Amino acid sequence: MSEFVASLRQSWQEAVAPLRQRWLMLAPRDQQFLRVLGIFVGILVLVYGIWLPSHRAAQKAQAQYEQNRELLAQLHSSSPQANTTPAAGGSLLVLASDAAASSALSFSRIEPEGDAQVRVWVDRADFNAVAAWLARLSAQGVKLQEGQAEKQGEGQGVSARFVLTR
Repeated sequence: MSEFVASLRQSWQEAVAPLRQRWLMLAPRDQQFLRVLGIFVGILVLVYGIWLPSHRAAQKAQAQYEQNRELLAQLHSSSPQANTTPAAGGSLLVLASDAAASSALSFSRIEPEGDAQVRVWVDRADFNAVAAWLARLSAQGVKLQEGQAEKQGEGQGVSARFVLTR
């Protein structure tokens, strides 16, 4: 490895030797001028070759970030879940199903009638679970338009039919 470095150093010195002799033959005033010119060219390379392209790329990335951020805000504001409160978000069928799942209630039958009305049947359900389910739906802005409930017998719960609207 050291032989390789030594050969590189030797090759470099041989290549630079003629330039160094020409440099030493120049007048001090010309040497000073070439130093200033070299510094000036170096600054130009730094500014126009490195800093300016980097600065433009950063500005472009910032502009694209802002554009994407505005697009995301626009998408959030136009989605049904974002521009409505959780009480009114989603379809009525989804709200009824989610509330039933959190109340440990299962439907025996469900019939959606558009986005504004749902008919729901429950069989042999615990009365407290049905009441909790209706309370959750009411808190989400769902109205009970019609309801019928019957006790099924001792320890068998209730069977009920509801019509829910927004």
